[in-house]
Amino acid sequence: MAFIIIVGFVIPWITGIYLYKQAPKIFYTTAPITALIAVVLNQAGIHMGLWEVNPMPRIILLDSLFLDLGVFTLAGAWFTYMLVYKSVNTLLVYILFIGGMSSLEGLAVLVGTVDYDDTWSFFYTILMYVGGFLFIGWISHLLKKLKVFP
Repeated sequence: MAFIIIVGFVIPWITGIYLYKQAPKIFYTTAPITALIAVVLNQAGIHMGLWEVNPMPRIILLDSLFLDLGVFTLAGAWFTYMLVYKSVNTLLVYILFIGGMSSLEGLAVLVGTVDYDDTWSFFYTILMYVGGFLFIGWISHLLKKLKVFP
């Protein structure tokens, strides 16, 4: 559990401090939405038995909470930052973030931090990341259109 807290929560938030100084609006707009998506989807998947995070604590919510509020939230925040605040090609941003998060999850599966049920596959994981990043991209576009973002 200490590994998950350090790698999945503390280290991402160290980068989050820098990002907050660059673009604080992200932390009041898309970051909470990203955290909500992560908590809902991870808890649904865990409670339906599609996957589990190891080691499983006694309090089931804690199994993915540090990841949901850490690496997943900050991935969405950095995604928004690159999409809205930087002049990076949109397709490249999607490819990098979907590919990067899928690779991290693939590594977690390989080392046994995440276990999939027989009814779940890595392909479904990639589809979840595609859907999640498309949704955050859409929200970011709306916020830019409403002049919330620069």
